[in-house]
Amino acid sequence: MVQFPAFDALRWRRVLTAGLSAAAVAAVVSACGSANATSTSGSRPGPEVLKVTLTDGGCSPKKLTTKAGALTFAVVNDGTKKVSELEVRKTDGVILGEKEGLVSDKHGSFTLRLGPGHYVLGCPLPLGGGNGTLVVTGKPISVQAKSGTKLAAAVAAYKLYVERQVAQLRQGTKRFTAALAAGDLGKAQRLYGPTRRHYEAIEPVAESFSSLDSDIDARINNVAPGAPWTGFHHIEQILWEKNTTKGTAQLGKTLDADVADLQHKVATLSYQPAQLANGSVELLNEVATSKITGEEDRYSHTDLSDFQGNLAGARKAFELLRPALDANGNRILGNTIAQRFAVVQQGLDRYRRHTPLGFAYYGALTKADRLAFSQEVDALAEPLSTVAAKVSG
Repeated sequence: MVQFPAFDALRWRRVLTAGLSAAAVAAVVSACGSANATSTSGSRPGPEVLKVTLTDGGCSPKKLTTKAGALTFAVVNDGTKKVSELEVRKTDGVILGEKEGLVSDKHGSFTLRLGPGHYVLGCPLPLGGGNGTLVVTGKPISVQAKSGTKLAAAVAAYKLYVERQVAQLRQGTKRFTAALAAGDLGKAQRLYGPTRRHYEAIEPVAESFSSLDSDIDARINNVAPGAPWTGFHHIEQILWEKNTTKGTAQLGKTLDADVADLQHKVATLSYQPAQLANGSVELLNEVATSKITGEEDRYSHTDLSDFQGNLAGARKAFELLRPALDANGNRILGNTIAQRFAVVQQGLDRYRRHTPLGFAYYGALTKADRLAFSQEVDALAEPLSTVAAKVSG
């Protein structure tokens, strides 16, 4: 098997920005005007745009106030190397939306539909702090009458999809960790990729619980000095780099417990249409920026299986939202996105193999292949990034 040098996953996540095209982001940012600190507009035809700047001190401004409804967060990195993402979180820590990978002088945006309440603007600094507050006032929000039923159906179906994926993840993880406990190296290696694919399909949901996501999916360079390294990738390192199951039994037990915890927490979640759309874009950006480098499964090189999981999860969310898009007069947009999903899937299908993994190993991709695939995913992500605002009201 071809061996690759270790990649700094955190560096790649931060260096390569994701989201809207430069022109689209510039339009969003320019629309912010002087309303970046407080928005007091009443009824509005589209999402209210709130500008948040990433600085050495974290979020700026530290407090935003706006009315309930659809909100687009336009995020600008002001040249800081300390902060590269914005998260909008509930006060219990659950992430509702985020934009990552915003290195110096980069822009990004995402849209959410928020009801009255207090939320956390998370701009995490390396040593903690940096957060701000979002206060949303007004009356409880309701979905658009024209497509509300279709949006409700999409959200309900997506919740079921996520719960099924997590159930399959848990079943697969049990088989995987049983092979570890039995010392069956070959079986554990065969089960690794197919098991993880279910996690990759719902990764934005899992990342809602940032600590648990780290326990399950952290790479070594994402683990703080002195902190324990658990989860799939530590086991992956042992299985392929050391070519043994020795030392994986306890890691397997911890992984089982963490996946069971994830299944429990996922069952408590509720979603909104914009989250489905934002999550789809996030999954694609993961592929086009960091995962295309081979950093995700750097020991096993089973990255193409992860690609498929990301693509399947993104496509599912879009397909569930598409009836509402059609009802809102966005049929042409929906057709464009569907066609570009097909192009990306066709490109990935060229690497399917009749193996337990179902795909070739990462080494089968040439430099030209990686560039072409990344460009195809970017071409899909660009129109897909407009969907959240269109289903938010």
